[in-house]
Amino acid sequence: MNDEKQRMTHGLVPVAAILFLISSTTYAGGVIPTVKATYRLEGRGSSATCFVVKVKESKPLALVTAAHVLIGVKDDFAAVVLRRWDEGLAEYVRESRNVTIRTGDKPLWKQHPEHDVAVLELPKFDVPVDAILVETLATADDFGQVEVGHLIRSIGYPHAAQFDPSEPGFPSVRLGCVASFPINPYKKHPTFLVDYNTFEGDSGGPVVVEHNGTVRIVGLIGGQHLINEKYKLTYQEGHIRKRLGFAIVVNAQAITETLNREE
Repeated sequence: MNDEKQRMTHGLVPVAAILFLISSTTYAGGVIPTVKATYRLEGRGSSATCFVVKVKESKPLALVTAAHVLIGVKDDFAAVVLRRWDEGLAEYVRESRNVTIRTGDKPLWKQHPEHDVAVLELPKFDVPVDAILVETLATADDFGQVEVGHLIRSIGYPHAAQFDPSEPGFPSVRLGCVASFPINPYKKHPTFLVDYNTFEGDSGGPVVVEHNGTVRIVGLIGGQHLINEKYKLTYQEGHIRKRLGFAIVVNAQAITETLNREE
């Protein structure tokens, strides 16, 4: 049996998911701000998850995702599936907007030199964009409070090319726990495992820990672990690929480093 890592951008099997939506005028905190700042990212050849970070008031908003998601888009643009509150309908409606990701062969995103993280500056759209504050990203001190077995919530779009969790385009939220030990220090353990069912399309989605009333993004989904098994019958032989149920999470400190890169 071979252990295989798979990066996740799109898949074939729909998965049922439920998301309870709370109006932007009523939420008091928790994971809802991160849910609202998470968006579907669609492009020819790649369909996955991203989230938006506000670094400074004077700077453009930053779209954060896994680097392989943007690399996999075959065109020079991708669509971000935004949402707009419609007063007349008293509900959210879907509003997709294109964003340029490369000029010719030149990527417009910043990419971490070692890890699967990319950051792209967003233009000003004619639709409001929710963003989480950069302070929501976990620091080394925050990771000192995170232990193996700690509950997490993963936010994203499983099988994004085929499955839609909600009509206005909100993501699904799933529960798991930190599965690998140790996860510190970051330089030695830049990725860690989370125990929950993850799928193609989840790549780039934020992973959130809530501890003592404080919410921190501890990383983003980069892939999953798979097992390859070979079988041989009397008249047939082949390979079967099975999921282990472990998501590979890139440490949030790699996101911060990417945001701070000067290119």
